[in-house]
Amino acid sequence: MEQKIKAVEFQNVTFGYTSKVTNLDNVSFEIYENEYVCIVGHNGSGKSTLSKVLTGLLQPRSGTIKLFNQLINKNNIKHLRDNIGIVFQNPDNQFIGLTVEDDIAFGLENRKVDSARMRDIIVSAAKMVNVDNLLTFEANKLSGGQKQRVAIASVLAINPKVIIFDESTAMLDPKAKRELKNLMLVLKNQFNKTVVSITHDMEEVTSADRVIIMNGGKLLKSGNPKEVFEDREFLQTISLDVPFSLQLAKTLISQGVNIQPNLKTADLVEQIWKLK
Repeated sequence: MEQKIKAVEFQNVTFGYTSKVTNLDNVSFEIYENEYVCIVGHNGSGKSTLSKVLTGLLQPRSGTIKLFNQLINKNNIKHLRDNIGIVFQNPDNQFIGLTVEDDIAFGLENRKVDSARMRDIIVSAAKMVNVDNLLTFEANKLSGGQKQRVAIASVLAINPKVIIFDESTAMLDPKAKRELKNLMLVLKNQFNKTVVSITHDMEEVTSADRVIIMNGGKLLKSGNPKEVFEDREFLQTISLDVPFSLQLAKTLISQGVNIQPNLKTADLVEQIWKLK
């Protein structure tokens, strides 16, 4: 059996914004190459702090972080920068260049990529997220969803192995949310990226390979979505919702409808349709 490659490894990581506060408390977990992992929890649970520590924006108080089996420290920060990209919550705060092309070029210019290669890289990254027809557009001509795609193209141009989405669907309309969630799956399945999504969206979580639940700075639970959401009592103790499809399935079952609990809305609809 082929051994999985560890993309990210946290070992007993602790962090606090002040000496009197602990925002991450002895957190340990692993994320494997080409895995789609959702990290969930309420505001203040530590999930966004975790993403900032992972990307090197914050330094842990104690513990170790490994990226593809290399220990991350001040001496190999380039390894971190080359292998991890992050897409933040507000697409307006991410647009740096005057045009879409300028924005995608920003990271390449900082890395002193040869100008002869840069255009091909920009077009290729733009095509991956379907914004290649917008390269000459300015930011004020784009929708929120389009800006988020440009931000992703900017990350893809650098070609990191791991892409973090930090509440990236929170400020988008429903259509743009669906498109972005589908794009995360495309990045994993077609482009072999490791995708880590910090999210409040329980419907997104149903598509993940694995879920990590944070609360009060601690990692409380990790497992596949089915395992995590089966323990409804545990979720209630930390006031986390279950996906709508599972809530609906449980309600229908309680009313005597002969179906199986299901996390995927499309699968639940298919079961109901077959009952007709």
